Amino acid sequence: MFAKLNHIAVASDYYAINARFYEALFGLKTAKNYRPARAVVVSDGRVGLNIIPRREGRCSGLDHFGIEVENIDAAVERMHKFDPTLSALKRPPVRPFAAYSAHDPDCNIFDLSQRGIGFQKDVYAEDIGRTERHFSHFALRTRNAEKCAAFYSEVFELQSLNKKQDDDNFYLTDGNMVLAILQWHMEDYADMDPQRLGPDHIGFRVDSVDKVLADLDDLTGQNPHLHSRPLGYGTEGKARLDLFRKCPLGHAHITDIEGVYIDLTEEPGPSGVVAH
Repeated sequence: MFAKLNHIAVASDYYAINARFYEALFGLKTAKNYRPARAVVVSDGRVGLNIIPRREGRCSGLDHFGIEVENIDAAVERMHKFDPTLSALKRPPVRPFAAYSAHDPDCNIFDLSQRGIGFQKDVYAEDIGRTERHFSHFALRTRNAEKCAAFYSEVFELQSLNKKQDDDNFYLTDGNMVLAILQWHMEDYADMDPQRLGPDHIGFRVDSVDKVLADLDDLTGQNPHLHSRPLGYGTEGKARLDLFRKCPLGHAHITDIEGVYIDLTEEPGPSGVVAH
């Protein structure tokens, strides 16, 4: 594949504790050498999760994602061919997983790096092995889902997955991860405060959903700091959970300690078909 999703970023006031949550519940691994003052990075062996300290003026929760390509110049050229107004900003070399920051047609932010470019660090440079519980998908909720899907397909060669006829979302894969592009509708928020466009949730493929839920209960008992946030309580909470459940890629739903939505599924990797 020309491109692959290589990291997801979460901004958190509790970034170090949240990293322990993912290590303890999902078995994600940290690098031997890392930069504790800047972020904690954990990985499933293929995709990194950068849990970054929330800075002033920034919201907590899912922040952006990253794409690694075979050739950055070719990717940027394709972006400009798709839409000349799209921007790619060169980043400082201290960032081990992003040579550029860029955006799609709906201004969803992603980092762009090149495979084997030589300055990768942390889990991006170490062979830490594949974890049994690992990322399955990353979801954006955006206004022009069809145009964004065309962008990721044409620029990064992500492959479209089949979907139900009445599903106005789009699902693309790099062969490992699915990028779910969910259509944003104002009408979805009749019973809750409207949600901003952008990153929506992450998904994990697990050995057993029931075992993960039992492990989460046990984890909370062992350490009260490592707990997820309640889902589905009250009228607004139920409406939010109902909207979350509409994504067909997950079968159970939890959060991390920051409140980031997490889908759980036991289904195998992308097969070309999206269904409940």
